[in-house]
Amino acid sequence: MLRIIFILVLPLFLFSKTQVLSYFPLETHLLKKIAQNEIKTREISSRYLENYTELPRSEISRLSNSKIFFHFGLDVEKKYAQVLLEQNPTLIVVDISLNVNRIDANPYIWTDPLNLRVVAKNIYDTFVKYDKKNESYYKENYEKFLDEVDQTFLRIKQKLNTCDTQYIYVFDNYWDYFAKRFGIVTILREKRYLNVSEIPQISAFTKDKNIRKVLFSKNDNHEYTLSLTNNLNIAAIEDDIFNNTWQLNLLNLTQNLAN
Repeated sequence: MLRIIFILVLPLFLFSKTQVLSYFPLETHLLKKIAQNEIKTREISSRYLENYTELPRSEISRLSNSKIFFHFGLDVEKKYAQVLLEQNPTLIVVDISLNVNRIDANPYIWTDPLNLRVVAKNIYDTFVKYDKKNESYYKENYEKFLDEVDQTFLRIKQKLNTCDTQYIYVFDNYWDYFAKRFGIVTILREKRYLNVSEIPQISAFTKDKNIRKVLFSKNDNHEYTLSLTNNLNIAAIEDDIFNNTWQLNLLNLTQNLAN
């Protein structure tokens, strides 16, 4: 009898949760840090994709039934927001990167741990605004998350303060916020093979700046990375900033830079 009652009540319990939408898992991870069990989440994509993909009408209808769409303000996310709002004009769209100090138009703000304090505040304020009765619950989780962010920042700062990494090569601007926060200069390299004629000059520059690492994304052409590492005798570090385990990812990046 109790089991029957539980089965009947369970759908009502799930329905009572706030239905929220994000673009990819990293955003969902951050939302759950604040709301935890008070939300039911959906994602447009199971991984970050830079380009917009046309969705079936049925999928757009399903996704737009969410109450809130949280996103980082990436161009691809803005396009999805536009499509979803056409389907459901009452959808609440929240840019969780609001009020973050930008580096030019660079959208990859979460590589700086302290920017996540601002992101967390945006998420917290939104949940409190639309679910006031659970404010104390959200506040407790929000403050715990701020502690995690601060501890992560301190661990990274302490680790990098003990190493001599000042310059690194990069193939993308993914790490600009991380580099600026921790006093590292990124030297952007083109995604191409090195020409034999340019190697002596680049090699001299590399030695002068004591550059020993190049950062690349898992989606990059590894042959370009090998061209750089083999000719300049430097190490390669693969890093995926779109991984939902942001904290572990930044700590691993720090460890690889410090080695």
